[in-house]
Amino acid sequence: DLNYLKKWFAWHETWAHVDGKPVIFVWNESDCDVARRWKQAGQTAGWYVVLKLFGGYLNCPDQPDSWHQYGVSDSYLENPPFSFTIAPGFWRADQRTARNPRIGRKRFCEQVALMNESGQKWHLVVSFNEWGEGTAVESAVEWQSASGYGDYLDCLHDPVRFGG
Repeated sequence: DLNYLKKWFAWHETWAHVDGKPVIFVWNESDCDVARRWKQAGQTAGWYVVLKLFGGYLNCPDQPDSWHQYGVSDSYLENPPFSFTIAPGFWRADQRTARNPRIGRKRFCEQVALMNESGQKWHLVVSFNEWGEGTAVESAVEWQSASGYGDYLDCLHDPVRFGG
């Protein structure tokens, strides 16, 4: 529960905080009742709640602190003024072909630069180490680089320098 997370994890300086409150991103169901319950839980426990957007989310009478889009497309997902989401591709381990083939360093760096310039509150990457969905950006032999961190992490560090 939220109190457990706050007691054992969210106090740490590496946990994201906004306005002094720990941030929690929620992969939620698609209805306003869920937004109401999460808003209430967040207020009660002192959390900054970021829900996954869904059709009609802005019409919900109870709004969380913010919204995000979690997903992968053939490019990037921008949802002003809330989030900008990028991914290197998407290929579930149990599928024969990639839903979104993995993009190379140059294109990923271009997306990172667009994300940095977007002005959206949340800059999201799907994902650091989700190997089962083929979205990992952590260092790997397949995209090793001179820095030792790998092409994708190089791009996140400096998309202009490494994008060429």
